Amino acid sequence: MAERPPIRSRLAWQEEVGAPQELRSPLDPKQEDVVQPLQIDAGWLPVYQFERRRVDSIVSFVSSPEKEESQKIPFLQNICDLCYNSKRHGPPQGLDLFCQRYGLAENIKVLLEEEPRNKLRTAVRWNAMLAIAELSAVERALEGKEASLLQACFSSVFLLPPEEKMQDMARYLFLKTMEAMDNMLQALVLGSSASRVSELLQNIFQMLLTFTTSERECVQERAVGRIEKMSSALFRHPTLASCARYLRTSERTDIVLVFIEAMRDTSIFDKKRATDLLDMVMEFPDFWLADLPKIMRCIHKNLDSINTAPARQSVASLLLLMADRRPGKVLTTLLSLAPPGDRTALDMWDMMISTARPLKKILKNLRKRLLVIDSMFPEGVISGSESPDMARKIQSLLPQVVGLLDHSSTDVKRRVLTFFCSVMGHLKREEARPTVEQLEEKLLPLFDDESSQLRELSICLFRERVQSVMVHDKKRIKSYVHRALLPLFFRLSDQSNNVAKLEQNRSRAQELLSQSLPYLRDAQASLREAAVRFIGLAARPLRDRREEEKLAEICSALRPLETDSKSFVRSLAAQTIVILSSPREQPRSRWALQALCCWRR
Repeated sequence: MAERPPIRSRLAWQEEVGAPQELRSPLDPKQEDVVQPLQIDAGWLPVYQFERRRVDSIVSFVSSPEKEESQKIPFLQNICDLCYNSKRHGPPQGLDLFCQRYGLAENIKVLLEEEPRNKLRTAVRWNAMLAIAELSAVERALEGKEASLLQACFSSVFLLPPEEKMQDMARYLFLKTMEAMDNMLQALVLGSSASRVSELLQNIFQMLLTFTTSERECVQERAVGRIEKMSSALFRHPTLASCARYLRTSERTDIVLVFIEAMRDTSIFDKKRATDLLDMVMEFPDFWLADLPKIMRCIHKNLDSINTAPARQSVASLLLLMADRRPGKVLTTLLSLAPPGDRTALDMWDMMISTARPLKKILKNLRKRLLVIDSMFPEGVISGSESPDMARKIQSLLPQVVGLLDHSSTDVKRRVLTFFCSVMGHLKREEARPTVEQLEEKLLPLFDDESSQLRELSICLFRERVQSVMVHDKKRIKSYVHRALLPLFFRLSDQSNNVAKLEQNRSRAQELLSQSLPYLRDAQASLREAAVRFIGLAARPLRDRREEEKLAEICSALRPLETDSKSFVRSLAAQTIVILSSPREQPRSRWALQALCCWRR
């Protein structure tokens, strides 16, 4: 049996701590256990022949309208002895009926509720926990009464004043009572039938979780401590371990959240104990880490307030474990729970990819996410790329990200370009080279995208990133830039000021006449006008070479503009057609076209 205080210990404790005289009520050793014989037929209770005195004493107490203070502890201890000794004489037949008939559970509940909440001066609470633990071994003795008993136990003990305000003996009683409570909770689960153990576990943890939200810090700490003891016992006790599966996912997750919140700087809960609790969670991840999104949201909410090195390392270990076990779920959650640039989310990213194995799994899942055709490129990835260390770690994603520039969504392409503008600025030239080779063909069509923002971003990426990487490959860069210059030339007339401004200092366009024809159908009148002007200038040398067929093709492309909605476009198109259709009397200098073709070598 668990340790319990002697029957007459109350007087000794009161004398030791100097209790007021009026609280002292010594018991006569010759009279303390003297009760009137029970006037009932005890034949129905097999244990009565062995425990007549205790049975009579219990019945006398519950039958008395006035419960004397001096008889409370003997009543509780008689219950313990009766239950314990009855097992020594075989199955306790009829004991459950006895307990129910005389309302032993109800009487214990009343005793707990009558104890003052502002002080601890007797061993009633301690003995009550011991009595409940013994009754839990008697089949059906507590059936249907566990919840009310638990509420009485928790309220009676948790709501006591802080331990530091208790005197020495009161503190001793408190510690013994808490120890007895932990044992009682385990005994309740062990004594519960298989059909009711799930409900009992849920009741225990739900009640404890309720107390963790108390405004009083000492109440929170006491509730968390019981959760810790009970959670640990569920896996380390050879018999209790089989009961763990009955705890619902929601309760398991809420317990993990309590452990995480206990690590906050403002929490009074001991940080070493808090890290030990998370260690226990990580020791049994299949059981505890059932609702990863909820756990990650809790980490995100509290991480800024967790600054002690051991606590922060413990959270980092938890994130790493979750990322290693379920990288897809972790990735999806992290990308969705915070706005772009969120500092806490970036800290979580750093924690998760600090080692190679989780990083590899996360990147693999991120690639899968990026390859989903209707996916939206996550803002969280853009935010992560703003960090130089992060940019280098996620550079293996770049080949998959390039492919998203073919996506039909303007928003996806905008995010991708923003991502490249950010991440490539942190990469060395050789690191960026493979990606630049892929980007070459993807950027050119975006110079003419309907979205001015895409045009601006693509031109910016071309100017600030692509050329800097290709600078040592002059032949290749010359070929590429020649193809790019014509679209850039036309964008000098772009009505989007930002796009035009980007190109004010660019080299002039090369003779890429066929590239210019689509601009005759551009929605912007200023671009149609620029296209006509450039075609008129670029096509004039064709007259010298007598290339009538090519000139006819160009004039045919220009003729629809003679009915353009803008008069200045109509006029310019008509003039250009006349010029190109007229025979050239003598060759003229090709300085204008050469000026456009000029490229500094």
